[in-house]
Amino acid sequence: MVVASGSRVTTATAADGTRRVELPWLLAGDTDPAVAPGGRHVVFTSSRHGNPEVYVADAAGGTVRRLTVNPRADDRRPAWSPDGARLVWQSGRPGAHDLFVMDADGSRKRALVNGPGDDVEAAWSPDGTRIAFSSNRSGHRDLWAVPASGGEPELLAAVPGAARAPAWSPDGSRIAFSRESAGDADVWVLALASGQQRAVTSGPGWDAAPDWAPDGRSLVFTRAAGGEVSLWTVRADGAGAARIPGSRGQRDPDWARVSEALAPAPGDKLPDLDQLAPAGLVVVQAQGRFRLGFDSSTVNVGEGPLVIHGFRAGGSTAMRAHQVIERRGGGSRVVRDIGLLHYERHEPHFHWHLQDFVRYELHAVSSGSLVARDRKTGFCLIDRYGRASRTIPGTGPPRFVGDCATGRPEARTVVEGSSVGYRDWYPALFHGQDLDLTGLPAGLYRLVHRANPERAMRELRYSNNDASLLLRLSWPGGPTAEPVVRVLRRCPGTARCGDTAG
Repeated sequence: MVVASGSRVTTATAADGTRRVELPWLLAGDTDPAVAPGGRHVVFTSSRHGNPEVYVADAAGGTVRRLTVNPRADDRRPAWSPDGARLVWQSGRPGAHDLFVMDADGSRKRALVNGPGDDVEAAWSPDGTRIAFSSNRSGHRDLWAVPASGGEPELLAAVPGAARAPAWSPDGSRIAFSRESAGDADVWVLALASGQQRAVTSGPGWDAAPDWAPDGRSLVFTRAAGGEVSLWTVRADGAGAARIPGSRGQRDPDWARVSEALAPAPGDKLPDLDQLAPAGLVVVQAQGRFRLGFDSSTVNVGEGPLVIHGFRAGGSTAMRAHQVIERRGGGSRVVRDIGLLHYERHEPHFHWHLQDFVRYELHAVSSGSLVARDRKTGFCLIDRYGRASRTIPGTGPPRFVGDCATGRPEARTVVEGSSVGYRDWYPALFHGQDLDLTGLPAGLYRLVHRANPERAMRELRYSNNDASLLLRLSWPGGPTAEPVVRVLRRCPGTARCGDTAG
């Protein structure tokens, strides 16, 4: 199952809750995840550029593409056609949504259902011919359907209370939905041939967002009860309702067959990059500019090493970086093209650097805008600085003790990485370990460090990749005198230091 987790990162979990990994490329706060039929893409809603829009992450190519650009409306709840070629989504403002369809690459957008009422939560039929949705277009929120090619919507079923979040069974004979009534919500199933409606959950709690298992024998849904949200499963006949262990805080499940490229298999020994909060701040003046220097430290707290193999052909000046993932019981698999390595020709380096391993940013708290970024030349990843300060299971002797092919600009291949329990540390002002403060107004800022910022390297978790400081910048001697930077708060595990949620 692929599930959103509120302010946390979207997660893939086994149906029994025994295996849980965070999906690459999706950020904290992204919602509405839906896996493509092939299992290698996930479409979702994100406000990463300010407004809720539809995006798709491609596990094969390691890219995220924005599919909608609609600043005047919220684009949400994307759903795949059964052949993975098209998407349906809702667009509008609260209480006034319409439905639209487009090709999976974002092209050929067209209106599907519009007019009076609020049309939401669309779901494609397994045969690809119809799209079910929830609508109050008749003055009451019921289940409706429309031909996937367009046309006049038809009422599927009038439902006592309000019908939400329809989901087709894999054989197309039934639709599960959430029926809201008198302050309660339960999961019901509509048999399309007979029109019979039957409850499959009951009792206290708000049961919502049902989705079918791929074999059609059971359902997963979100239950809110006692101030807690979690995932539950129930058989299609209403028997055997049970909470999924470890699912607290998770919601909006999509039960799907997910490829290994999107959610690694249990045999993978994945690394886990834990970015520590910036430390060792210092302000210096150089060449008429005021720069804020800082230490950066990244620790591998995962189940296996981060192994990077770089290769290049004869005419290329850069190496293509591939990640080698070791597996339990021996063997490995390769995730290709996770980045680039460049040869750095200045003291004290003269070796091959992995680009964009950690990114440094300064954001204004008042506007949230990015005001400064690093000019870091990259990282030579080795177990240079020893073990982390705390005991981490699986820590052993250092494995990466090379020098990233120092003095060998002609090298065709290089291996670098980080062993479990070891840290990659860089001191303040060390070739890009600084940001320019010159000309910035006094006020509150966030200094953010992001490990694996593009989520290209596969990890067990991504929710610990960001860390930040809340700072106050002042210029007591005026804009030409050295500024004062005061740390107000340290926030490991979040880029939003100073937010109420952070």
